[in-house]
Amino acid sequence: MSKEETKVVEMATEETPQTLEQLKAREAELDKINEDLIKEMQEREYEIDFKTKKVFDKLLKFLEKDAPWGHTTATGLIMLYHNLREAKEVVKDKEFNGLVPVRSTSVTILWQMVTKMTGNGFYEAKSFVELMAELAKVQQEIDKLNVEGSSQES
Repeated sequence: MSKEETKVVEMATEETPQTLEQLKAREAELDKINEDLIKEMQEREYEIDFKTKKVFDKLLKFLEKDAPWGHTTATGLIMLYHNLREAKEVVKDKEFNGLVPVRSTSVTILWQMVTKMTGNGFYEAKSFVELMAELAKVQQEIDKLNVEGSSQES
């Protein structure tokens, strides 16, 4: 065990409640924090820049008709599809600026699904690469928030 690990264990030992009532109160407190974090994660949205309505529609059509799925991705695909269908009104707006809100729980599955897409020609490839770059940026932001959140819990 390194010195850093020892410090963490010692800190945890010093702060550990001593009675059963204190332990139960602390457990309830941590359960509440956990519930709040899960709810926040599920509701948090990130704006993905699809650039054009055409790119968004192509992705939605791919998800409807051609997206491969397995036992580990089926529910994620369903959540992502519903999330994007809800955003369809934003895309239909004449003032559409390419930004579509996507819940954080759908960003990872979106990445997985986009990596399964194929297309034809330069312009489709260009749109695809731009979307992948945007998703990578958002995923990095999510990862950074997750690291910050887990370090605050300690």
